[in-house]
Amino acid sequence: MVLDVTGPPQTPARIPRVLREGGWLAWTYLPTLIGLNVLWIAGALTIVLLGPMTVAAYGHLAALRDDTPPPWRSLGKRLRASLWPGTLWSVFVGVYAYVAWANVTFWPRVLGHEGAAQLGVDVVWLLWGYLTWVVTALQPYLLDALAARGLPFGRALRAAAVDVIRRPVAAHAFVLIPLALSVIGRSFRTPGLLVLVTLLLTLAAVHVRPVTVREPPVDESTEAAP
Repeated sequence: MVLDVTGPPQTPARIPRVLREGGWLAWTYLPTLIGLNVLWIAGALTIVLLGPMTVAAYGHLAALRDDTPPPWRSLGKRLRASLWPGTLWSVFVGVYAYVAWANVTFWPRVLGHEGAAQLGVDVVWLLWGYLTWVVTALQPYLLDALAARGLPFGRALRAAAVDVIRRPVAAHAFVLIPLALSVIGRSFRTPGLLVLVTLLLTLAAVHVRPVTVREPPVDESTEAAP
């Protein structure tokens, strides 16, 4: 039987579920988060492994969310399985970032900043700002579809888009978390950065699906005792 967990009993219910459950999960598996974050940094430095390591780390954290803690030795297998979908994920994010940057730099030069032209520049910024917000909101669902559900990239992208459409308010609100962490991260030195990425991935995993715990198996010998 699988039970939904709402966090420690003492936690105020007014705290959003993602922060409540995500904070509990991160604290429970803090050494794992730190170790994964160090490995993620090592992979990110190669550039090539940035996407695969992100997908692999998310999959490991999603397994913790679902109360199926994987052994550390499985991370290598998970990383190999994530090479292709992780690369496609990083290409998708990189291409979008380039297209967005190109538009917000090209159109202001063409339109100028005088009179009515400024309105056009503002529209460009608003359009790409909102598109960036939506693409960011898409990421938890996309990573979950790739890492936890094992869908091919095309199907994962479509499934993620459907999830955002079904949960527009929650999906849009999640973007506030990476924004807040990016602001907090600037005030941290190296120790804080050792957990920042995996903390964000943990919150993303809990955002997609609640934390669950499995009831321990019933000891039949104990039940049979008089």
